Amino acid sequence: MVLAPSLVSSARADDGKPALRTGGLLRVHWDYPAKASLGFGVILARMPESFDCKTTCQFRGATIQGAAGLGAGELAVGYGSLVGETGRGAWLIRHVYVGYGVRAVALRTWGSSTLDPEGSTFLGAEGAFTIAQFGVTLGAFRRLDPSPGDRSWRVMGGIGWGF
Repeated sequence: MVLAPSLVSSARADDGKPALRTGGLLRVHWDYPAKASLGFGVILARMPESFDCKTTCQFRGATIQGAAGLGAGELAVGYGSLVGETGRGAWLIRHVYVGYGVRAVALRTWGSSTLDPEGSTFLGAEGAFTIAQFGVTLGAFRRLDPSPGDRSWRVMGGIGWGF
């Protein structure tokens, strides 16, 4: 079915003027090497000003996320696309129905991490996928300052709730 260009432009005009908006992201995960971790982030998306997102909205844009766990912490910058809603709130995306993201990650180990030596820094790329609030992450990382003979990449990931 082909829609007439005037019908499409009329529908877009009904949505209102597009604006740059942010939405808060929250996650609770079990990750390797962080173990139990809590993460928070922001997605920057362009959508019509009139959308309040208390019901379903699509967020697409740049993401900045951080997480801290028992064995490591991470800071990530990337791109995400998700369908979610804020519910009764105004900013925090409380329900993520489906979403995916790719991000560049800096990860630092500490505490109860099983990676030696403690206090290692890794850089890598990670993918994330969430469906019905259940999230999975998987990435490839390389130690920033490898010890002699350590030339390998490490695969790290996690599962949990949130994006």
